Amino acid sequence: MFKIAKLEKVKDEKLTISYVTQQKSSYNNGKKVKDEKFKTLSFEISGDDYSFSFDLNCKLEKLLEIPMNETINFKDYIFNGETWLNIKGLNGIDPEINIKITRYLKNKFIIFLTFYTNYSGNEKDYFGMIEFTFNLDDYLVDN
Repeated sequence: MFKIAKLEKVKDEKLTISYVTQQKSSYNNGKKVKDEKFKTLSFEISGDDYSFSFDLNCKLEKLLEIPMNETINFKDYIFNGETWLNIKGLNGIDPEINIKITRYLKNKFIIFLTFYTNYSGNEKDYFGMIEFTFNLDDYLVDN
């Protein structure tokens, strides 16, 4: 479910979950001490004139540490806290978000997020919410 502006439903919504490779580097006193590459997930939720996307910053197995039937803040699992919103030709908007995840059943998860833009000047602000589910088992197989 993807709703934006006055909480009107977005048409032709689609959830795309893709594998991406992330790289984390660790530094000590300005010197690189460790490079780590891993596969993780990228999420894109799109509809008629809107899209919202974010990437995870952890290995998929980290999601298995989320307690069953508990809702937690998911912001620390997002790569650099970055999310991207594209609205009718305005691309690369970094909205303010509140994002939660709940693990239910074995490896099924619900993600619920709310977002808003905070423009200065005469530009229009946007508000919205997105909710979707996914089964981690669908992605652990190829990882």
